[in-house]
Amino acid sequence: MQQIRQYFDNLAPQWDAMCHHDDQKVETIVTLLGLKKGSKVADIACGTGVLFPFLLAREPLGVYGIDLSPNMIAIARQKHADKRLHLTAGDVLDWDESGFDAAIVYSAYPHFADKAALAQKLKDILKPGGRFMVAHSESRQVIDARHQNGAQAVSVGLKPAKEEMHWFEAGFSIDIVADTDQIYILSGTKK
Repeated sequence: MQQIRQYFDNLAPQWDAMCHHDDQKVETIVTLLGLKKGSKVADIACGTGVLFPFLLAREPLGVYGIDLSPNMIAIARQKHADKRLHLTAGDVLDWDESGFDAAIVYSAYPHFADKAALAQKLKDILKPGGRFMVAHSESRQVIDARHQNGAQAVSVGLKPAKEEMHWFEAGFSIDIVADTDQIYILSGTKK
């Protein structure tokens, strides 16, 4: 965990210059999250807040961002000033927030080595009927290639979405599985 924190703390100052996201794909991902006005949303491994403008546009009651890297959270605070944002530097597995209508892990899933623990945490923090989503606005192949070229020490390979489903099936009704050359999404609602 310390190695992952340090890796992202070191990259935080140049993160936004390094990472580019297709706004159309991000908009689609957030639309599929199905947020209603007044929702409570968890943005897990939020980084510098790439999703915040898209989530806040849905008029949530609150967006709760958590990231292992204090430096990423510090930059997110500098970039985004909105009273609906609640930011925490820490490990989501130790987070004591709950009662979420939706929880998203965007562009970060390979950095969670313990998928079973993540799936259980998502179940624990969501309301009944709440939606979880694991999403990337790139293909599994592109993500894996990027991680093999420098981030292999802090990530695990991304398996096909149909294989990753098994971590979530006990607690969720899976209704979105997309694993294409453009996007990767796994999503469902809490049973």
